[in-house]
Amino acid sequence: MSHLPPEEYRDRWRRARELMDRAGLDALLVTEMHNYWYFTGHHSRQFEHKMRPMLAVVPRDRDPVMIIYGRDEREARAASPIAEMRTYVDVPFPVELMRDTLGDLGLSEGTIGCELGPNHRLGLPYGEFVTIKEELLPHARFVDGSAVISRLRTIKSPREIEVTREACRITLEAWEDATAVLEPGMTTRRVAEILTTAMIEAGGDLHVTGHVSLLLEGEQQHTYVPGERLWCDFGACYRGYHGDIARQAVFGKPTDQQLRDHALIWRITRACIDAIRPGARASDVARACNREMERAGLPPLTGSKRVGHGLGLAVAEPPSLSLADDTILEPGMVLTPEPRYFLPSGERIHIEEDVVVTEDGCDLLTTGAEKLKAIGG
Repeated sequence: MSHLPPEEYRDRWRRARELMDRAGLDALLVTEMHNYWYFTGHHSRQFEHKMRPMLAVVPRDRDPVMIIYGRDEREARAASPIAEMRTYVDVPFPVELMRDTLGDLGLSEGTIGCELGPNHRLGLPYGEFVTIKEELLPHARFVDGSAVISRLRTIKSPREIEVTREACRITLEAWEDATAVLEPGMTTRRVAEILTTAMIEAGGDLHVTGHVSLLLEGEQQHTYVPGERLWCDFGACYRGYHGDIARQAVFGKPTDQQLRDHALIWRITRACIDAIRPGARASDVARACNREMERAGLPPLTGSKRVGHGLGLAVAEPPSLSLADDTILEPGMVLTPEPRYFLPSGERIHIEEDVVVTEDGCDLLTTGAEKLKAIGG
């Protein structure tokens, strides 16, 4: 079954047509996993091994058509409101099927938007894309359509915000449940196992269990000792949409210095959150971060170094909250302000919250980062 109701996808197609009309596009060719999922409602395992491309053509003047691996057709029909699906038997991918499909849709000489811009990539081999473009459909124009796709995915619908809010709730519940049973002597691997299980038990998707980062170097067998600080950057997935938070805790009672470190990172985070409002720019959030960093004597962000990002079907999406990104923030954008700094020892101090931009500011989808949790304390 689909993760969202059919009318959600039909509304996406409608908005895509409006944007294609303004951009002078006759269709979108969608090949990357999250973009395919966004337009079709079908989450396919074929993307994991890259041998069997899964595609959708989204024309400006009619409903989309899917080009898929034949053995996926049954589950695709259960998941997607798209009626027309064209299938192939197996590898190698028959590029002629794309030629025939685009031709049948009247696109042999059309302008077709593809995933060629920043933050996008093709989901089929480049050589096959070149063959289609230069040999099979030489009179069609294959141009960058990523701006249309990014615009659609960046502004979340009410349903997308609803499921993201639930992903965030599951993430927070999992943190509380996991930290209630953690204790010194556990390894980072064991902590990750407990946290991942907690996300599933709280209602997270089984096919995408979320993500858990514990140590920068991935030292799975590191053993925590009393007084040590725990850092987790993680999030549950619900109906395909992600939560993404960073939390810190101490095994035992925090020291005064640990409390001061945490109070500082929360102050910086709060400044970032306060800068998120409609009409502001993504770069304004980075500047708000820098003001607090410089006030504390910490090195500021420079260039494209970001203090957060968008959130949705992917854990990290546009825009980037960096000095290099002047995207104007709008209602419906889901963002993750997450400043960090490093102690002389190399230990990172880092928290992250999720927010949605509203008509008059932003709404916190996650809370609780302001307090440094004492594990077993």
